[in-house]
Amino acid sequence: MLQKKILIPPYFGPISHWIEIYNSIILWDIHQNYEKQSYRNRTFIHSANGILKLTVPIKHSINKFSLKNSIIDNSSKWQLNHWKSIKTAYSSSPYFEYYIDSIQELFNTKFNNLLDLNIKTFEIVCSWLNVKINNEMSSMYNEKYCNNIDLRHLINHKLERKKIIKRYIQVFSEKNGFINNLSIIDLIFNEGPNSLNFLR
Repeated sequence: MLQKKILIPPYFGPISHWIEIYNSIILWDIHQNYEKQSYRNRTFIHSANGILKLTVPIKHSINKFSLKNSIIDNSSKWQLNHWKSIKTAYSSSPYFEYYIDSIQELFNTKFNNLLDLNIKTFEIVCSWLNVKINNEMSSMYNEKYCNNIDLRHLINHKLERKKIIKRYIQVFSEKNGFINNLSIIDLIFNEGPNSLNFLR
């Protein structure tokens, strides 16, 4: 029987996350305290000028709060900015046109809760990859998960960005070289159905 992998839902998580997610049983920890500067609310794409960070703005509080209770600050036009940035970066990629409708619909939908957004991005990526991932959400916070694989630390992008990923052709490779471990959308827009071969 497969052990469950304990992860925190990311916003269009990096390729290294999806290597762990693919062909696994996932338990999403949605009760751990929210931390800034993590994949909870940011992702990294390959633009003409190199790495571009896309951040979902969050309403912060003096009190600690979990991902489950993280509220998006929709006072800015972050969705429009993310959509424009992704379209500019990937409109010339081999498979962008195959996925444009679903990602455009995502950015046309208002989300108030970060968890809802992140789970939706997970579902979209699963549909793009044509895979079904057995996943469920935590019912409470646990500091330790016995008999399971605790991968919650992967939400820290400063640690996770360093993981070496199998190389593939990126849109701006000739200009910027290969940029390692970007958002899963970078892999999918460039490799399409072949993306699964990079996750196995």
